[in-house]
Amino acid sequence: MVYTARKRDTGSTAMRVFQMQALLARYLTESLDVRVLELPERRTHGRGAQIRWALSVPGNAVYLVSKTAVRALGSTAAAILRWRTRGLCYDHVDEPRDSMRLEGADRHVCCSYAQFDAVAALPAVGARARLVLHAADLRLRDLPRQRASEFGCVYLGDPENTSIPPAIASRIDVLNARTSGELDRALPKLSGYAMHYAVRAWRPGQAGAMKPFVKGATAAALGAAILAARDTPDAERLLGADYPYFHEGDDPVPVFERAEAGFGGAEWSLALERMRALDIALGPETVAGQVHALVTELYDHTARRGRR
Repeated sequence: MVYTARKRDTGSTAMRVFQMQALLARYLTESLDVRVLELPERRTHGRGAQIRWALSVPGNAVYLVSKTAVRALGSTAAAILRWRTRGLCYDHVDEPRDSMRLEGADRHVCCSYAQFDAVAALPAVGARARLVLHAADLRLRDLPRQRASEFGCVYLGDPENTSIPPAIASRIDVLNARTSGELDRALPKLSGYAMHYAVRAWRPGQAGAMKPFVKGATAAALGAAILAARDTPDAERLLGADYPYFHEGDDPVPVFERAEAGFGGAEWSLALERMRALDIALGPETVAGQVHALVTELYDHTARRGRR
């Protein structure tokens, strides 16, 4: 897996490079030799350094290039990697479709079903799209699952990315996770909440971004329910059209109040049943299996073509 030093601390690098390496080591039933490599950037190391890097890295490997490194990878270095290795994959994460780099890769990795459908429909990609879903923070697996005896709701994330109506603001705790340090401090508190709030407020510059359903994966990993907009990408597909705590339109208050009033009842039990299924669908075992299938496919494909 390939990243750039300049973007080492971004969420996409942390989750899809370093945590992915740990996830694969922990959950793959068949071991892969998973390594993390830093891509020298042309702006700091010069164009020649990147070409020398591409010529020097191991050839008998599949390269999964993280979102920000895709932008930094020069076309010559990309061509060398495709020629020398078992496969070159671009992991686009939440990159808007209109700004995705489509040339120079053997496979385009999508982290949600919505993104996969959109990218696979592009003539320049088609059958080269592959699905590797976005798991929750791996550290959640080491926390106790929620066993709340009373209703409590939390928003975890950047407060600027959500919209909480005044009518329910006092009943939703906000745990800021804008930075990795803030997330570290928030994680131990999460097991005390029965529901996660995932209503998004779109900000300028986010148009076209295909966000994975990470908030759903986070809640599911902790055994909590989630309140989300029905049109949240992947939400209805993963939870079912009759999941009880989807809101429609601009007002989540009625759904929130119904969840609060019905805590522990039949509707609540249905929601938790769907969240358990979501935890399997977006869980680390599933993601590890998807990566393994991708790597195996490229090894088999290049063996047939004689690429070494």
